[in-house]
Amino acid sequence: MLNNLRLVLSQNRKVLTIFFIVVFLPSIFLAFFGMRALRNEKFKFQQQTLEEQKIYVSSLQKDIQDFIEKKSSDLIDLAQSEVFSGAGYSEIRKLIVESQRRDPLLGEVVVWNKEGELWLPVHQALPALAKTVIEPDEWKKIQSNLYAAEMAEFQLKDFSSAISHYRQVLSRSKNDQVRAWILSRIARCEVKQEGKKQALVVYRSLVDSYPDLLTESGRSLEFVSRLEILNIFYASDNYESLFKESLETYVRLEEKAWSLDMRQVKLYADTLKEIINDVVAKELSDVIPEDFLVAVTDYQKKLEKKLHIGRLAEFAVQDVLPNLQVQKSVLMFEGEETLLISIPLNGNNPGFQMDFLGSIFSAGDLTKNADTLLSENTPQGISVLIRSIQTDRIVFGEKNEEAKTPMLTDLFFDNIPPWRVEIFQENSKGFVLYKNIIFWMILTLLLILFFGSGLILRLLSQEMNLLQLKSEFIASVSHEFKTPLTSMGAILEHLQDGKIKDPDKIREYYRILRHDSDRLKRLVLNVLDFTKIEEGKRKYRLELIKIDRLVRKEVDSFEKEHKLSGFTVELRMENVGFSVLADEEALNQAFHNILDNAAKFSQREKKIEVSVERKGDKVEISVSDKGIGIPESEQKKIFEKFYRGKQASSISPTGTGLGLTLVKHIMTAHGGDVVVRSRQGEGSRVSLILPIREGGE
Repeated sequence: MLNNLRLVLSQNRKVLTIFFIVVFLPSIFLAFFGMRALRNEKFKFQQQTLEEQKIYVSSLQKDIQDFIEKKSSDLIDLAQSEVFSGAGYSEIRKLIVESQRRDPLLGEVVVWNKEGELWLPVHQALPALAKTVIEPDEWKKIQSNLYAAEMAEFQLKDFSSAISHYRQVLSRSKNDQVRAWILSRIARCEVKQEGKKQALVVYRSLVDSYPDLLTESGRSLEFVSRLEILNIFYASDNYESLFKESLETYVRLEEKAWSLDMRQVKLYADTLKEIINDVVAKELSDVIPEDFLVAVTDYQKKLEKKLHIGRLAEFAVQDVLPNLQVQKSVLMFEGEETLLISIPLNGNNPGFQMDFLGSIFSAGDLTKNADTLLSENTPQGISVLIRSIQTDRIVFGEKNEEAKTPMLTDLFFDNIPPWRVEIFQENSKGFVLYKNIIFWMILTLLLILFFGSGLILRLLSQEMNLLQLKSEFIASVSHEFKTPLTSMGAILEHLQDGKIKDPDKIREYYRILRHDSDRLKRLVLNVLDFTKIEEGKRKYRLELIKIDRLVRKEVDSFEKEHKLSGFTVELRMENVGFSVLADEEALNQAFHNILDNAAKFSQREKKIEVSVERKGDKVEISVSDKGIGIPESEQKKIFEKFYRGKQASSISPTGTGLGLTLVKHIMTAHGGDVVVRSRQGEGSRVSLILPIREGGE
């Protein structure tokens, strides 16, 4: 094998040298520099992309910070208005509402004083209720008159007597606060003595007549009365009135939320929600009005939003001590960043004692402005995330699971807002190789290199295989020549010595000499014909031949040659007498090669069947044996030159591997074909198919 490789390399030295100098070295050289050029192109692309991203991030930061500065400037202008110096409640609210109408992104505007008193004028339709209860002078004077009523209510449990005493005091009272408190006590006693209708009348009068007063304990008289009305409807199973009253209570609670203390708003909202949940738990699906629960949920969300704003405003006021200058502060409230801008007011309004004006922005308020820039100006091929540097929460954008490390990260100046901008390169928008001409040049060079290398390797492989086959062929031919020559030499020696006297024995020796001579002749003829075929010089002399005569003659010759081997041939011919246009010598050679193969590979059953049949305009000469057969994987290769099957080589070491190659060529030259049908271990049937010469019968 190694020797063959050396020989092949030596024989093809010139071709290999030309390929190495003309194709291989230039391709490697150009591919190397092409890869470097690609790497430089990619680096330039990345640098350009990075610069674009830096410019984009700077513009994003500047846009948001300009937004914050603009809000600060707007708030300063608002604080310098003369309205805050001497105007009343409605003028201040009108000014701020108008400012927010012009600029919806002004934030939640809050006004507070140094003691931390908070006012949200934008949301507040009515002035805030007093937070502390001041007892009227009249209330202090009638305490002795109330004593008898209280004794009857709480000690004696005589609610009718208590109501009578309360009504006597009510008839003499002139103060609205006192009258409201007494009516509340009367309604309470009516409920205790099961006078629900009378209690409803009293609570209704309190809601209608005294909506802005407080109870003795400092709670909103209106909403305490409304909740008591709902409890009466609930206890009376009057669900229709309860549903209607609960929605009215929600409406009023939302309207007056900013006039009340936020803790009270939450208490009223929770109590109202609890009453409704108790009704729903009774599974009164046929009683609950359509869309009632949807409306309740909507009101609850609105209230929760107001409560959140209220808590945020209170938190901002308590957490930041404003200086006498513009101040920007970042707060963390309920897991969200909050920006507070506070402005000192120029003058104090004696009625409100306002010292500072502020604007509160949640992260959502700020990202509304960022959203416009991100959606309109984000370069193609990148995705943007904005994270909180305090909680690592994503403020804007969506995390791409495929993106791992950001290409660019930057913070806002002075951490206002406290965000980190992260830029990710999308995989599909990076440096695209197939759009670069250098890539296609390298690919073309590599394809040429691989294709050329493949051709060279294939050439070397074929040369090595050919050398191997030639070596095997020479060995086989040598063996084929040696066997008959040795036999002929021994016989001639015996004949020359004159030791053989028996005429029959002498005739047998002559027959053997003739057989070996014919065998050598056919072997030489095969080799010579193959050489002519390889050189394209094989010529055929075509003439009309009776096919039955040719077959019988060759079968008789074959039987004589193999008489001692014990082979018999069963000949069967149908519709004989027609002719074919052929070279008789070549056709005899093809037929004999097939018969010889059948004998060579039929060791167990020494019987060969030959049939001649006419099939349409063709004649089929078939030779069948019961030999070793041909594996299916080898049936297409047996016509290749020098090829011998593995099993065939092990059974018969003799053979040149040219027999069937010659048969195939001869049949093709005659316009015919050779067909092999075989099963391994069962035998083979080889058919020579020739066209019948018209008019030759």
